[in-house]
Amino acid sequence: MRIRLTLAMAACLLTAAQTASACGTCHKTPCTYTQPAYQCVTELVPYTVYKKQWRTEYDTVTKTVMERVPVTNYVDRQRVVCKPVYDTIEVPVQRTVCKPIQETDYVTQTYTVCKPVQTTQQVQSCEYVPSTQYVTVPVKKCFSHHKSGCGECRTVARTTYTAVPTVKDVVVTQFVRETQTRQVPVTRTRYVQEVVNDVRRVTQKRMVQEVVNERVPVTTWTCVPREVTKQVPRKVCEQVAVTAYKKVKRVVPVAYAAPVEYAAPAVAPAPQSVAPSFQAVPSKQG
Repeated sequence: MRIRLTLAMAACLLTAAQTASACGTCHKTPCTYTQPAYQCVTELVPYTVYKKQWRTEYDTVTKTVMERVPVTNYVDRQRVVCKPVYDTIEVPVQRTVCKPIQETDYVTQTYTVCKPVQTTQQVQSCEYVPSTQYVTVPVKKCFSHHKSGCGECRTVARTTYTAVPTVKDVVVTQFVRETQTRQVPVTRTRYVQEVVNDVRRVTQKRMVQEVVNERVPVTTWTCVPREVTKQVPRKVCEQVAVTAYKKVKRVVPVAYAAPVEYAAPAVAPAPQSVAPSFQAVPSKQG
C-alpha cells in the first residue's frame, strides 16, 4: 500500500514539471512560437546647429554739454518803513465814590426781671411723740386649759405714740416781677458822596517812519561747459553652436539567450519503517 502511494505522488510531480515548462507566449507545450531574427530600434543622434544670438555691448562716449549755473549777487537797497511806537501817558481823572459812615446811638430799652423774695410763715402740724411703758405679759399657755395665766409671766416694754400739736417756721420763696431799663447801642450806616482825584494810564500808538537797509538777491544764469560720460548700448550678432538630437530608425539583429532544459527530480526510495515525504521543485520558463 505504501509503495502504491509513493508511485502516485511521483507521477503527479512529473506531470507538474511538464506543465510548468510550457511557453509563456503561445502557451503551448512544446512551444510553437517563431522568434524574429531582426528588430527595429530608434536612436537619438546628436548634431550641431548654428543659431544667431544678439548680445548688448556698451560703448563709452564722452561729450561736452553746456550747463546753466545760477550766480547770485546781493545788492544793497534802502526803503522807508512805518514802525509803530507805543507811548504811555498819565491822565488825571476825577471820579465820585460813595463812602459809608457808621453812626452809633444809645436807646433806652425797658425789660422785665423776676426776682425771688423769701418770706417766713408759721405752720401748725401734729407730731407723734413716742412713750414707753412696762407691762406684764404671760409668755406660755397652758395646754390643758388653753388659757393664758396658767404659765409664767414676763415684763415687756410697750411703746405708744401720742399726738402733740407743734408750730414750725417755713420759708416760702416767691418771684416778683420788676421793670428795669438799659441802654442799647443802635448802629446806622449812611453813604456820603466824595470826589476822588485819580491817575489813569493811557497807551497811545503812533507811526514812525524809519529807513531800513536790506540786501536784495539778484540771480543771473551763466552757461558753463561740462564733460559728460555716457554708456551707449550697442547690439552685436554672433553665431552660437547648439547641439540638437534627431530620431534615427535602424534594423539590428536580435540576440537570444540559450534555452534552459528542465529535468524531473529524482525520487529516493523511502524505508518501510518511516513514511515517505516529497517536496515539489519549482520550474522556470524561458
